[in-house]
Amino acid sequence: MNYGFWIHGELDRERLAPALAELLAVTPDQVDVGDDGDDDRNWDAPVSCTVSPVSGDLHWYLDVYAGAAITNPSAEPIAAAWLANRLRTVVAYQALPAPPSAFYLVGPDGTRTRARIYEQDSDGPTILRIDAVEKPLAAFPGLPVAPIPEVIREYRMPTPVTDRVRDAAPEARDFAMRLGAWESMVSRLAEGWAPDGWYPAEYYREDLKIRDELAAEAHVEPLAEVDSRFVELTTDDGGQALTAATGPIPTGWWWRRIPNPLPWQDTPGRA
Repeated sequence: MNYGFWIHGELDRERLAPALAELLAVTPDQVDVGDDGDDDRNWDAPVSCTVSPVSGDLHWYLDVYAGAAITNPSAEPIAAAWLANRLRTVVAYQALPAPPSAFYLVGPDGTRTRARIYEQDSDGPTILRIDAVEKPLAAFPGLPVAPIPEVIREYRMPTPVTDRVRDAAPEARDFAMRLGAWESMVSRLAEGWAPDGWYPAEYYREDLKIRDELAAEAHVEPLAEVDSRFVELTTDDGGQALTAATGPIPTGWWWRRIPNPLPWQDTPGRA
């Protein structure tokens, strides 16, 4: 198990090894902590932590490796919250491989928020800048608070109907691609707007435009199956809510249907 954590502020090294030991159920002498480039290490230790300096809004990177001797290691979000509490600081960890700016920040009180963090070009140590967070952290005041919607598109949703189309008719690539995008939104709706429980009105509008592109396929059973699920999950308000949020809407019965509650009603980072 590998963990990657970024630390804000001074790193309390006296607390680091005991915190990792307690987290991973070993003794502190079974945790090897060393600086990047230091060859005088206990490479046979069950847990190793390599410390590297970074610059900007975060100051240290911890590359933690828990070897095979560690059974049932904690998931990264739990481990990050543990370290934030024990080290009494803010800990960052990457949320998704893409986009690379997608992070979580967790404070010593356990408060967690999504964060957008960019790496600046540098010939020296890595420079990291926190561009925005979705909710304030008491331990890290002054950060810009704003929605971070780009992670939504990267979060893959199940598309069983589309998968059947791809398996049965590989040549129907264009249809399957559009159907997959439409089914992905309907699946997200059904599951409560993963990953964070909200969805921008602009994204919803884009999905309905994809349904426009499928209008000529209305007779096709896979599309009818996805449409039926969409109808079950929405109500017809005549298009009022989406018009209020994004402007006038085209024709098409799908443009008149909305979920309740609206997924953009409680957008993070907005008053």
